[in-house]
Amino acid sequence: MYCFLVQTPLMATLVIATQGTLGDHLPYFALGRLLQTRGHQVRMAVNPAMLTLAAESGLTAVPCGILMGETEARRGATDWDELQYSIAEQIPQWQAFCRREIPLAFAQLCEICADADVLICAYQRHTLAALTAARTGIAWLTTSLMPALHCAPPSPERAALGEALTHTLAEIITELGVTPNWEQPAQRRQAILAASPHFSQVSAVHAFYTQTGFWFYDDLHQKTQDHADLYAFLQRYPEPLVLSFSSLPLQHPAEVLALHVRAAAQLGRGLIVQRGWANFHADLLPDDCDNNAVFFSDFLPHPWLFSRAAAVIHHGGIGTIANAIRQSCPMLVEPYGNDQFFNARQVVAHGIGAAAHPHKITVNGLIRLLEQKVLTPHCRAQVQDLAVKINAENGLQMACERIESWFC
Repeated sequence: MYCFLVQTPLMATLVIATQGTLGDHLPYFALGRLLQTRGHQVRMAVNPAMLTLAAESGLTAVPCGILMGETEARRGATDWDELQYSIAEQIPQWQAFCRREIPLAFAQLCEICADADVLICAYQRHTLAALTAARTGIAWLTTSLMPALHCAPPSPERAALGEALTHTLAEIITELGVTPNWEQPAQRRQAILAASPHFSQVSAVHAFYTQTGFWFYDDLHQKTQDHADLYAFLQRYPEPLVLSFSSLPLQHPAEVLALHVRAAAQLGRGLIVQRGWANFHADLLPDDCDNNAVFFSDFLPHPWLFSRAAAVIHHGGIGTIANAIRQSCPMLVEPYGNDQFFNARQVVAHGIGAAAHPHKITVNGLIRLLEQKVLTPHCRAQVQDLAVKINAENGLQMACERIESWFC
């Protein structure tokens, strides 16, 4: 099933499997695009909500697993906020989700991989990849976008979740009648972390991971609002603040929006707000704000947007952080859950921004953090220095070369 690049022009058929939200898919779409240009046949196995975006990116994609789109995320917005609802409280929900999702996704992935050569799985799909390989015999490797999982020990709550899910997975695997080889990638030392070692380095237990640098997606999802209003806003408010929570749903978006609008106004800054899965929009604005100082947008390419911003305020998604660093844009992180807490700590440790508790920050506190920690020459210099190192890497190129050296 393997291909030999030197002896024949025949390339490999690769399946790339991931799940999650927009930030979990765009880097893999970029990887799939580059592997296609190198001559391989690529199939994406994705969250059904991402099928249209995959097609727009020029990729063949099939659904894998349960639908998770904007509507589903907002319906369960409380589940995304670990500051109010602990991981321990969510264990039964995770167990129920696994029981529904894994058998479905397993059947779909086995079908997708039936005549393929290699399965490239996101870390969230590690279990499915091991099961699929055991059933089909396909070669596979694991990849990850999240340094938090590989550069620091898990929190006690995360460890408890892992232990609980391990028991649930064992029951599911028994029902499926498959015996996976969990250690296969580690034994072969074939695993990739799509993050820069300049941001964080893998721990000893994950030393078999190759850190390629971040995977950027400049030519994907380029739906800009190319109209006069946006440029007129930037003329009035050069170097605005940006508020971008991407695919994070919020329980109280109007309160979050009001906080940041008022802080930006007192700083004399314009505010560009990306709608995102929080569904920020003008009807949520407080009565005491100047509507002309706020610009709402759908997705704007982060390289374009962050290169024009004084700072970006966001939830701590690793893709947002990577793009902000790349554009030398300072940041304020307001983490709600998952890997966002680790990412926020790294931002503070590198001196490239600040972090705040999203439920405790006030307008005055937000202004102080921005003035004293983010909108400073020192912070700008720190992120510029890190940007030089990040921009010297080509994570996607290195990932493709590693994949080909291992399997082709």
